[in-house]
Amino acid sequence: MRIVGGTHRGRLLNAPEGRETRPTLDRVREALFSILSHASRWYEDDFNPLFDGVILDAFAGSGALGLEAISRGAERAVFFDNDRKAIAIIEQNIDTLRIADQASARRADATKPPRASTPASMVFLDPPYGKDLIAPSITALAQAGWIDDNTLIVAERDPRDPEIALDDFYLCDSRKYGRCQIDIGRFIA
Repeated sequence: MRIVGGTHRGRLLNAPEGRETRPTLDRVREALFSILSHASRWYEDDFNPLFDGVILDAFAGSGALGLEAISRGAERAVFFDNDRKAIAIIEQNIDTLRIADQASARRADATKPPRASTPASMVFLDPPYGKDLIAPSITALAQAGWIDDNTLIVAERDPRDPEIALDDFYLCDSRKYGRCQIDIGRFIA
């Protein structure tokens, strides 16, 4: 697995061993970040959540999505995972890329997150497939202050998993890549 674009393009990333982590494929990340580079179209001003704030990579696994965001111009990223081995791998990837001043990892559960000091501009949610964790995570992250009206939510799920069923979730875009569905939207409460 590698960074596919930006200042760290081509740099290899470590991933946790075993079947618990399912890193987003390089080609899917490339397509996703092409879409996100034009995310300002979903806002009334020139705000682009990729470049204008803190990125939260929840269910981070290897941290590939948040690290890709930093490589492509994000100011800062915070990584959540509840697996100690995943956090160790993320910290190792942060050290390898020499971006400790832009990134931090913490053991946390996105369905029971710690309080945020400021909302994230973008949240990546890539929970285990088949467990219906996206909507509960969005709700919990919003209640903890990580998500506000400007936060762009990027959720990866199995296409057979339920769609995001929240009254206040506005779907901006949705794409299917084989056994991966990417839903991009905003939670406007």
